[in-house]
Amino acid sequence: MNIIIVGLGKLGATMTKQLVKEGHSITVIDTNSEKIDSFVDAYDVMGVCGTGATCEVLEEAGAAKAKLIIATTGSDELNILCCLVAKRMGTESAISRVRNPDYAKQMQFMRSELGIDMVVNPEFETANEISRIIRFPSAANLDSFARGKVEIAHVRIHSDNILCDMPVHELRKKCKARVLVCAVQRDEEVFIPSGDFILRYDDIISVTGTRSELSVFMKQIGIYKQKIKNVMIIGGGRIAYYLATLLSDTGRNLKLIEQSEERCLKLTDLLPDATIIHGDGTDQDILDEQNLQSQDALVALTAIDEENIIVSMYAESKGINKVITKVNRHSYSILKDIGLETVVSPQIVAGNLVTRYVRALQNSAENSQIQTLYKLLGGKVEAVEFIVPKNAGYIDIPFKKLDLLPNLLIGCIIRNGKIIFPGGDDVMKANDSIIVVTANRIIEDLHDIFV
Repeated sequence: MNIIIVGLGKLGATMTKQLVKEGHSITVIDTNSEKIDSFVDAYDVMGVCGTGATCEVLEEAGAAKAKLIIATTGSDELNILCCLVAKRMGTESAISRVRNPDYAKQMQFMRSELGIDMVVNPEFETANEISRIIRFPSAANLDSFARGKVEIAHVRIHSDNILCDMPVHELRKKCKARVLVCAVQRDEEVFIPSGDFILRYDDIISVTGTRSELSVFMKQIGIYKQKIKNVMIIGGGRIAYYLATLLSDTGRNLKLIEQSEERCLKLTDLLPDATIIHGDGTDQDILDEQNLQSQDALVALTAIDEENIIVSMYAESKGINKVITKVNRHSYSILKDIGLETVVSPQIVAGNLVTRYVRALQNSAENSQIQTLYKLLGGKVEAVEFIVPKNAGYIDIPFKKLDLLPNLLIGCIIRNGKIIFPGGDDVMKANDSIIVVTANRIIEDLHDIFV
């Protein structure tokens, strides 16, 4: 698929690397010639230097024959204009990054009236992910499928955990919860476990189930955490604003610390239910003065990764129940080695959404449709939710008679609201939602799961 990416900032760079890996023909546009040269040298991409909203630049990039344009510059207005011009020139579909909260309220208008097929707001989506984690703090991270009916929780196995040295097939019997271990990370390796797979100390496991069953599971293995009531947010940027808005009507006590006095005044008007503190949230004295130890959760959302990591480590040392760290450039394994288990990245969150759209765009309307896509365990595992199409050749055939690819697992089936963890005698039916978990493999269509 011919794809144009405008803007080689953090999101544009992430999308370029991901879509090149998936085999697409990419042309990148940026006003910085050095960035263009570095990407052309490092990846199999074409590069055009210039402004992505001008006809000349878009023509050189091949907009007339492109399947998709993704506009990710730092300007919402420029991104929207890039999409409008490219579609007038012949580009079939357009994705625009839009970050301004004022524009966020007009996303439906942008899609229906301006013809922008997808609007991505990384900050809002990141806040949404953090909000889900705060609502279910027992998991290190949480991914949601089937409109929240099923979730995948990620948990690290500590030395005193009953899961240590337990075969996967014994888990449901001993924990008395209807959950399924669908992926395991051990050091730098990832596994899609069979029933005989032995769980070990320090493994990070991905467990799928309903929210209620996951709660039972967490209680059984001794890592259940009580509901979070008091939340301290460090940094008052867009993510902090969206997060506070999402949590404001949940009855939680919100305390937000922001260094800019001007921003504090604005947030005071925007967030009447939150306590806004003017100060440096990375300063130990300020944190102690604001009674950090009385908080149930700390969310580090400054613009600087290093500050977020340091304040998170300090909160961990104080025994805060849930610490969430936002970073832009990171290695999951390194951060987990220093004790930071719940890490969120706006680029990864937005990248999941765009990747799902690109794969759906590549499939014809008759094929199975991607509903949700997450990259798990540092991007080494994918969990993809499909709708089973009508008249597919594999409908009503027991799984034991289907030749599925190795290192692949059917996480669950959602049929008429019922959750099914399939065995060999179960079958797929038309319009089922089916969650496929796979390691080191790209699944673009449900047909791809077969040998």
